Amino acid sequence: MGYTRTDERGTVPFTLFGYPLTEPGSREAALRVLEARGLAWLAEPWVLRGEDGTEVEVRIMSAFPGSVTVVEAYFGIYGPDSPRHTLPVPTERLSPGPHR
Repeated sequence: MGYTRTDERGTVPFTLFGYPLTEPGSREAALRVLEARGLAWLAEPWVLRGEDGTEVEVRIMSAFPGSVTVVEAYFGIYGPDSPRHTLPVPTERLSPGPHR
């Protein structure tokens, strides 16, 4: 689940919300990464950088080609009142978080 983009350096696999999963390489390698890890990336912890530079652990609630919605998950826990953020895609405010 995701997409690829090719330029003169090679092909890069991206999450649905525009995070590069590897460095540029062959198209075949990029597709293998998407097949092996594309969907799993959505379930893992992410870090959201606020406009003021603060960082908070989040989980992906939904991801679409035009937007991604995340929920703040302190210590990996979130509930119905946890703050949610909808970001335009692609975004540079999300990065992989701590893996448990």
